[in-house]
Amino acid sequence: MLRMLYRGGTRKIVATPHFYAQKEAPERFLERREKAWEQLAPFLLEDTPKVYLGAEVSYYAGISNTECLPQLCMERSKLLLLEMPFQRWTERMMTEAVDIAQNRGLIVLLAHIDRYLALQPTDIWDKLAASGILFQVNASAFLGSWLPRRRAYKLLRDGKIAALGSDCHNMSGRRPNLDAAIDAIQRKMGQEAICEMEEKANRLFASAQRPVTI
Repeated sequence: MLRMLYRGGTRKIVATPHFYAQKEAPERFLERREKAWEQLAPFLLEDTPKVYLGAEVSYYAGISNTECLPQLCMERSKLLLLEMPFQRWTERMMTEAVDIAQNRGLIVLLAHIDRYLALQPTDIWDKLAASGILFQVNASAFLGSWLPRRRAYKLLRDGKIAALGSDCHNMSGRRPNLDAAIDAIQRKMGQEAICEMEEKANRLFASAQRPVTI
């Protein structure tokens, strides 16, 4: 997958294995991730992107009070990739996400919001953005059926996409597709849109590298 991403033009990527608090403690998750990294690292050569370790943290009640959240951020950063539940979000869920962004000194990036667009009220994205929360959209949103594509392009035109996710899991049903999405965006919106996305992602990456303040 990494070699395929590299051939498609990707030079940096964050590995985001799923973390479910109801299944294991953060310490156990980090141990497993470290062992997986030790197996992978020897194969990261000149034909693979630079890999940063992170996590896709599944929301759970009380997450905003969890002391170890910084350990689940992208390595040496304050960027937390948060996966929200696949349902209409309650006020408590949104309050906790905002609390992390405003009171924990972390940058909250909501994972693959394209999956939730049909489930949430349309004004929720402006409210969350005003609270400092950022949004990630999967590359597949620009490659699928008409309605998801239309919604994804609206988010892009409105400047709400901070990062593009590959959501790649394997080389069969969920292959890397960032290059295909970028090509589709370029055809529809021009090279300027691609440059703007890259600049925004680079700014996010740079700002997230600052020391974490708790």
